[in-house]
Order: sequence, then structure tokens, then C-alpha cells
Amino acid sequence: MRKWITRIIQSTTVDATAQAKDDIADIGEKNGYSPLHIFRYDSAYESNQAIQSRIDGITAAVAQGDLIIYQYPTLIGPRFDRFFLDQMHRRGAKVVLLIHDVELLRGTNSGVSIDEIPYFNDADVLIIHNPTMGKKLQELGVKTPMVSQYLLDYLDDHHDWRRLFTSPQEFTKTLVLSGNLFKSTYLTDWNQETPITVFGIADDNIKSKLNSNPQVDYRGSFWRDELINKLPKGFGLAWDSDSNMGNYGSYTRFNHPHKLSLYLSHGMPVIVWNQSAVAPFVEANHLGVTIGSLGEIDELIKNISDEQISDMLTHVNNMGVLLRDGYFTTRALFGAEQQVFYGNINFS
Repeated sequence: MRKWITRIIQSTTVDATAQAKDDIADIGEKNGYSPLHIFRYDSAYESNQAIQSRIDGITAAVAQGDLIIYQYPTLIGPRFDRFFLDQMHRRGAKVVLLIHDVELLRGTNSGVSIDEIPYFNDADVLIIHNPTMGKKLQELGVKTPMVSQYLLDYLDDHHDWRRLFTSPQEFTKTLVLSGNLFKSTYLTDWNQETPITVFGIADDNIKSKLNSNPQVDYRGSFWRDELINKLPKGFGLAWDSDSNMGNYGSYTRFNHPHKLSLYLSHGMPVIVWNQSAVAPFVEANHLGVTIGSLGEIDELIKNISDEQISDMLTHVNNMGVLLRDGYFTTRALFGAEQQVFYGNINFS
């Protein structure tokens, strides 16, 4: 029996579209998984037979009894995702869907219109973001066993310890946001007393509004390694808003944002919505502060004590070690393997 993990080959982007999947593939390979290379393309105009033949070519070495970790969605198209699962099952392989996004919960199509509930029910195991997402999926009819990942790991072997850890002496009560600014359009009207430093992709309209706001220091978009070198050592804001692109703010009730892992893996405590799925984890592990609205930020920044900051930094620095080592993905992979081959083990 061999273990496989899908590795999506696509153009390098400034945003996190490819980074999370690349990191998970790297972690899988470190844990004994062989890569199944899938080149991302638009399958909309390809015939069913052509897609099925392509999948057969990709998986030629997969044998009966093998285990496949399939990173969903591929963003190739719904037929590709559907055919892949069905073809592997016909050949006797087990398929674990490692879910990056649930379009049903996010409220967008993004080129993916697969009927997700029956699709998830056809998998052998799901690796989901957290128990809150799992509970919601069960309410919607998903019956497949689930394993929670809790956080996305964020690999980094390109920076020295000075960039990875933050001491109380280095920390400043500043606010930083890095990410896709189309999901954070509230920044264009930022009116808090606390200024914010912003990094990310934006169109000309958003850039103009950010640059004209004296409370916003917009610094542009950078490649991953360069961005990390430019991040101030302050609070990382993980806060999305609903927009015409989708219900991103509401989606944080269920998902674990990639930007959260960027901050934590590089010595930055976080500020998150207290209704987000990651809020209990942040609070329990002293990784930052949860608030009900952005209007609370000014009082938070003014009143937080040096002792609170020192405690957060201790926990954030320790958590960063786990995130950069791939701890959460490794734990989820082992949990999925247990579910596939042994089910729930009772040690009592």
C-alpha cells in the first residue's frame, strides 16, 4: 500500500492561492506520501472522456488499497473533482478530501459548482478546518467521518530566528493586515484612531482610496519571502468583510484564514472576530485578542498591558514553531489514516 498526496502545479501568485496547497504537499511528502502532480487548467471546454483520460494518466501508479489525500478544490472544474474521486474508488483506492474551501459556506461559485454535500459523502474521510465547520457540514447532511486540522501550517526555512520570533522589546502596538484586499474593502473607509499598515493585492480604485486615507499606510503587494521581511512586529488583523465577491466575513464563522497562520508563524499576535471559528482557539492558547467589532480596536490598543503582550508573545513564539514544522497537517494526516484503516479506536 502506498500513500499519495495531490500537488497542484500552477503559476506562482503573490496571494496565498497556491501557498497553502504547496505547504500541505510538502508536509505530506515529509510524512511518506508520494506526490500526484496535477497541472491546473480550465477544464470547462474539455470532454468528459478527455478529463477521465487525463486523470488516468496522473494516477497511473495508484493501485488498489492505496490512500490518496486529495486537496479540494483543485480549481480546475467540478467535473475534474468529481471524476477523480469516482475513478479512484472504482480502482479500489481510498480517498481523503483535504478541504481548503467549502464553496457552499463561502457563498461563491469561483468556477466550482459541484454539489458539495453528496460529493463529501462519497469520500472516505474529510480533513476539515475545525469542529465548527464539521458541525455545520453535519447539519447540512454530511455523514463522512471528519478530522479537524485547526490551523493551516505555514512553512518557512528561508528566514532566520530574528524574523521568526518577537521579543517584548521589539513589539509595538501597531496594526497590520496582509491579504487579498478585495476581501477587506472596509479598509478604504478606515476611520479608527489606530493607524493600520496594509499589504496586499488591490485594483486601482482600492489603491487610490487606501492611499488617500491618512490612517492607512498601504505598502503594496510582495512575494511571500519578501513580505515576511517587511511585516512590522505588531498585531496581525485577520478580518474579512462580505463583498460582491462572496460572504467572506460570514465565512470566518467556519474557516481558518491563511493570513492568521502567516502572522502567528512570524511572531505576531492576532486580532480576530469573536464569532469566528478560530476565536476559541486563539483565546484558549493566548495567541491574541478577540473583539466583536472593529470599533473596539482603539480601546484595545490603548488599554492592553505590557504583561498581556509578553504572555501573548510567549505563546505565539511557541505556536510559530509548530506551524513552521507542519504540526497541524501532520496530525490531521495521521488522524485521517487512522479513520480510513481502523475507524475510531477505543483505548479504554
